Amino acid sequence: MLTSLRCIHALSFAAGILMLTACRGAFAQEPEWIIKPTKEHEILKNDVGTWDATVKIWPTQGAEPMESKGTETNELLKGGLWLVSRFEGEAGGMPFTGVGTTGYDPVEKKYVGTWVDTMTPHLMISKAEYDPATKTMTGTAEGRDAVTQQSYTAKLIARYVDDDNRVFEMHMPGEGGKHFKMMEINYKRRAN
Repeated sequence: MLTSLRCIHALSFAAGILMLTACRGAFAQEPEWIIKPTKEHEILKNDVGTWDATVKIWPTQGAEPMESKGTETNELLKGGLWLVSRFEGEAGGMPFTGVGTTGYDPVEKKYVGTWVDTMTPHLMISKAEYDPATKTMTGTAEGRDAVTQQSYTAKLIARYVDDDNRVFEMHMPGEGGKHFKMMEINYKRRAN
C-alpha cells in the first residue's frame, strides 16, 4: 500500500514538473494576443520627458491673456501604447493639476485622448490626426463647461517646432459659433 502511494505521489510530481515545463515553454514566447505599438505610436515618444510650460489663457473672446507657468511630465506606459501626462501649474491664481492619456486607435485611425483636471468634474475626450509634413496634430475635444454644464466641441492644435519645443492651442466656440483661441501653451523640454 505504501509503495502504491509513493508511486502515485511520484507520478503526480512528475506530471506537475511536465506541466510547469510546458507552461514555461509556452510563456517563453509572447502570446499572440499581445498588442504591439504601430508606427503611429512612435510619435508619442516625442512627448516623453519633463517640459516647462508657459501658459496663456484668454478667458473670453477679445480679452487680454492671463499668463502662468507650469510643468508637464509625460511617460509611456509599458508596451508603448499609451502616453500619460501630468500637468502641474496654476490657473487664475489657483493651484492646477491635470492628467491626460493619449494613444492611437487603429480602427478609427486617429489619436485619441482623455483629460481630467482640478477645475472641472467632466471628462474631456479628444480625437486628432497627425500630419508628418507639418509635424502638426489637429483635432477636436468634446467637453462640458463646468459652470453652464453645456457641452462644447473645442479645436486642438499641437505643433512640434523641434525636438525640444512644441506649442499647443485650444480654440473654443465663441460668439456666432466662431472659434477663438482660448489657450496657448509653449513647451520647452527640460534638460536631463
